[in-house]
Amino acid sequence: MRHCLASLFLWSFAAVPAAHGQEATPNVAHAPQDGGIVVTGKGPEPIRKARRYLHEVLESDSGQLARFVDPVCPLVLGLPERFRAPIEERFRIVATASSVRFAKAKCQPNLMIVFADNADALIETMRKRRNAAFANLDEGALRDAFTAGPIHAWRLIVTRDDRGNIATGDEDPDFPTIFESETQTVTINSVIVMDKRAAQGKSVRQIADYAAMRTLVGARPPAKGSIAAASILSLFDPAVAPPPAEITDMDLGLLAGLYRLRDPYAQGGDHAYRISRAMVTGRQR
Repeated sequence: MRHCLASLFLWSFAAVPAAHGQEATPNVAHAPQDGGIVVTGKGPEPIRKARRYLHEVLESDSGQLARFVDPVCPLVLGLPERFRAPIEERFRIVATASSVRFAKAKCQPNLMIVFADNADALIETMRKRRNAAFANLDEGALRDAFTAGPIHAWRLIVTRDDRGNIATGDEDPDFPTIFESETQTVTINSVIVMDKRAAQGKSVRQIADYAAMRTLVGARPPAKGSIAAASILSLFDPAVAPPPAEITDMDLGLLAGLYRLRDPYAQGGDHAYRISRAMVTGRQR
């Protein structure tokens, strides 16, 4: 996707009026919450538990899980600077500890964390105007983007080989694209749009950690029922009280396992299985 995600969302914000009487910003803590992140875990988790957790929060038909290969350039929109900066700082701390690479200096955003007065209204306005932020998305991503609720999260994912050749998605299934080398599913850009009312009462640490799991991994809370393991993805689950204060060992194991995965282009490998083993043994394969 060659267009700038930031400009698309800034334009869209102007088209959606704020709800009458609604607070302009969520009541999140605005002081930086740095604190080091160590991706280790308090003790070995059984592989069965790790596999169950991965099955609950991930979707993969091919066995491959998508991740950013190009450096990540994040941008937080919709909040005053006193909120934006700490959220991005915490996001970078968690991601860097998990071996996510960030773009240097000025860059074109390919990961966006957007706060809206009314998330559904913003998405609907963008949808009606055929906003290019939805271009090239597959059916699953479009469903994620358009499903009503306080949080909308989607990713543009492509099939790419290690030389950068990309499948367009328009190929005849009887005559598939011929790649020069093994292929991988790659995240090109990722967006999460959150209703400010949902963020109210949550801390910078909670919001940033939740956004990291949704955008960098594509993980999500189960449609029905709670997650079997402690997870920041339960942040908005009313059945989980108190909500997790920050990203958990299980979450970090998944995030770090995905971005430290060796030889992701290898055929016949089940990424979830390899990551679950790494979560238990601490060794990447």
